[in-house]
Amino acid sequence: MNRRPAVTAAALCLLAATVATAAPASAGAAAPSGPPTSSAGPVAATDASVSLHGTGDTVLGSGFSTFEGDPVQFTIDARADTLKPSETTRGHFHVRHVHTDGRLVADFEGDITCLAVGGREAIATGVVTRGEAPWFPGKPVVGQKVALSVEDHGRHGDRIGWVWGFFGAPVSDCQGTVPFIRTTGGDFTVRG
Repeated sequence: MNRRPAVTAAALCLLAATVATAAPASAGAAAPSGPPTSSAGPVAATDASVSLHGTGDTVLGSGFSTFEGDPVQFTIDARADTLKPSETTRGHFHVRHVHTDGRLVADFEGDITCLAVGGREAIATGVVTRGEAPWFPGKPVVGQKVALSVEDHGRHGDRIGWVWGFFGAPVSDCQGTVPFIRTTGGDFTVRG
């Protein structure tokens, strides 16, 4: 039995279904552009907004070797309209890491450039606009991308994770790591 005609027919059916669902509802009509509308006018963007805000403190564990026991504080305030996230994302982040002996390891802040929310979890990526990392001389932090991921557990201890671009880790918009460490203080709220 020759399977080539059957495979070709299946591929053509899949292509036809894809084109049919991507085409405008009426032949020759242009696809709508701009914000969604109803008979009463534009649909309010607030119905499709997402946000992440709060402050979380944590203490680094043994997996962080020379930084074990160090306190780190994260502050994030980000929001976006899910209909146009790349155009509407706005916000700010601040990270402060102090060694157990009181010396500053890193202190930096910046603008949130992308926010993605799913259930209780959020990923916010941004660019450092001001900061220093005296523990790592020669590592420029300003202009570098960061990713902050949060899992909101109410007031029962949230989880947070991070990726720092200034250490050479790749950071893409709205992509991050799992929230791998529990907060010991503060509270994050994820909405969306």
